[in-house]
Amino acid sequence: MEACATLPTAESIHGEITPEGSTRRAELKGPTFTTWTEIANLARLAPTPHNTQPFRIRPVDPHTADIIALGDRFLPEEDHGNLYMASAFGIFAATIEVAAAALGVQVKVVPAAAIDVAGLDRASAPTTLGTATIVGRMVPSTDASLLDLRRTSRIPYVDRLVDADTWTALRTIAESRGHRLLEYSDHDVVDATLRLNVNAVIDNLGLVREREEIRRWYRTGPTPQFGDGLWERPLNQSAFEIRTAFGSPGLFHLPVIRQLATRRYLDTQRGTRHIVLLCGSFATWPELVSAGRALFGIWVEMARYGVYVQPMGSMLTNPAYAARIAERFAVTDCWLVMRAGYSDVPPRAPRLESILI
Repeated sequence: MEACATLPTAESIHGEITPEGSTRRAELKGPTFTTWTEIANLARLAPTPHNTQPFRIRPVDPHTADIIALGDRFLPEEDHGNLYMASAFGIFAATIEVAAAALGVQVKVVPAAAIDVAGLDRASAPTTLGTATIVGRMVPSTDASLLDLRRTSRIPYVDRLVDADTWTALRTIAESRGHRLLEYSDHDVVDATLRLNVNAVIDNLGLVREREEIRRWYRTGPTPQFGDGLWERPLNQSAFEIRTAFGSPGLFHLPVIRQLATRRYLDTQRGTRHIVLLCGSFATWPELVSAGRALFGIWVEMARYGVYVQPMGSMLTNPAYAARIAERFAVTDCWLVMRAGYSDVPPRAPRLESILI
């Protein structure tokens, strides 16, 4: 399994800082940009696909900052057309606003008018996706803790239904952004969807270009305080499982190995009582930003109620499985499938120490 040697570890993810970068960082730590530093410290908690964290805040002056995308942190082989990364900008924009509000600062994030979404990963320089502007002061909100409580939970869930009032509140948030939240709690539907997802995860390992693209974001070893990517403990997978998946994907074509892997993966998802679909327009730049804001609102509200989710993107980035979801649930515009419920507090995925540039 020689290929496994390229999987990063905690010691291999720290890039060098150029003299120019050091000067800029020193400037950003000064009193002029204190507010942006504090906002960024909370905004870095925003979730992104595979925890690649492609967005940066670049202060222009004490009241204005550009939001930058780093194309080399996109996933164009898996995320066809960069749709999910573009929608993650909507999540990031909303996170900046909530982070600022927690500090008693009112910030408005305005997306760029036109973005070539499909070309973001090929841009020769970082792309400005929007502008954040401090527009006033306000009474500090109490929502800062929700940014940390909002975590993906890949551990087993408590075998208990989420109450109807919570789902009503979450559907209202989705509808306010022009989307639909569909929730299913029938045991057969839940079990069949979880099994469909694990089949998609395994089959996607056979897609060479996609597998090699995401390989660089999988990490083995102890979870560091600061970092990016998918670490074994937050993933709820062992280093052996991760190394086997990327080093010997052909093993999963063997019926016995596939059965064992399926059983192990489903065991991490025991107790799941709900499957959730988010549906709506998900194609143009404005639609993607709005979808991301909708997801952020739903996710933070779930944190308020103590509900966790695990997005299951493998089914929707694979056209064959996306078609099966569309047929099974009689929807043509589903852009996210999740399992949802109550669980113990899941391990925290690391974030980069700073997202200011």
